Amino acid sequence: MTTVFKGNFSATAIGSLPHIDVEAACELMFKSLPEIPCWPQLPKLNVNEDMCIQYTEGLPCITIAADGKTVSIDVSQDTSDALAGFYDAYLKNDPDLFRISPECSAGFYVMLDRLNKSSQKPLRALKGQVVGPITLAGSLKLSSGITALYSEEFFDVIIKLMSMKAYWQFTKLSRYGLPVIIFADEPYLTSFGSAFMNISRERAISALNEIYESVQAHGGLTGTHCCGNTDWAMLMDSKVDIISFDAYEFMDKFLMYWREIQAFLKRGGYLAWGIIPTSPKVMNVSLNDLVKKLEEGIQFLVDKGFSRAFIKERSIITPSCGTGTLTIEEAERVMALTYELPMAMKKF
Repeated sequence: MTTVFKGNFSATAIGSLPHIDVEAACELMFKSLPEIPCWPQLPKLNVNEDMCIQYTEGLPCITIAADGKTVSIDVSQDTSDALAGFYDAYLKNDPDLFRISPECSAGFYVMLDRLNKSSQKPLRALKGQVVGPITLAGSLKLSSGITALYSEEFFDVIIKLMSMKAYWQFTKLSRYGLPVIIFADEPYLTSFGSAFMNISRERAISALNEIYESVQAHGGLTGTHCCGNTDWAMLMDSKVDIISFDAYEFMDKFLMYWREIQAFLKRGGYLAWGIIPTSPKVMNVSLNDLVKKLEEGIQFLVDKGFSRAFIKERSIITPSCGTGTLTIEEAERVMALTYELPMAMKKF
């Protein structure tokens, strides 16, 4: 871990918002996340901002259905030239060859523009995100009928593509002299170990580590968000720096791994407590409710021998997931609580 960073209950977000006004979305991120802003993914603005389309630029043999909403990989013809071209570009190790265009990430470019002009209080870190390789590979079908997750060659391509897109974001965000955090979001990990996801623990860790190393090698921090329950020990055995979990719905299940959490934090890891619900429930939850719930989770760890000061240093606060499927009113309530909760927690 080469980046000096203390969590101290600072807040960031998973990424997506339901807005179609890019400037308003960025304003909300910077206003709500005064310490660790992230760029907004806007799936309602453009289908290209869907998390499983947004990062597919540069993927060889890709085909997009007429509705623009379905992406697949065509292996009906010889793929050797397309794959050779991809690996030639990858071996150049030039992240600009794998940039995410404004057509797929309008919020990223508005964030950069804002950072270039910013005069707000000093930030503590900047956050970007890509879709995790397991989720993307599990979501993309080959024309042969299998998903890319079970194609050794295309799974490897997806891992390397996401590694370069993570690295590309890091290069853009690291210009501001702040710690940079890049998440690889893995909602598909909720299926890990089930009949729906038949890859080995070792293969999953290897795929994720390749993403993490592309950022860590340059001094950045990495995270993975999973919005449901999964084999958290598997993630803690990877090289990830920050584990982001839904602390509102799945706190008890996550804390069952307290021994692994202790080892993870001791080796330099951080917890991102996704304590603000990203469902319509958010309209009926109070700040005090969230403080109480988070305090209960922290107290559980303290009772297991963790130092409260150490937990604070190793904790950040987030919504439980992205807010792209919510109404604007609900999303803005999520972000308001994400702003208020760190101030309440830092008093402890």
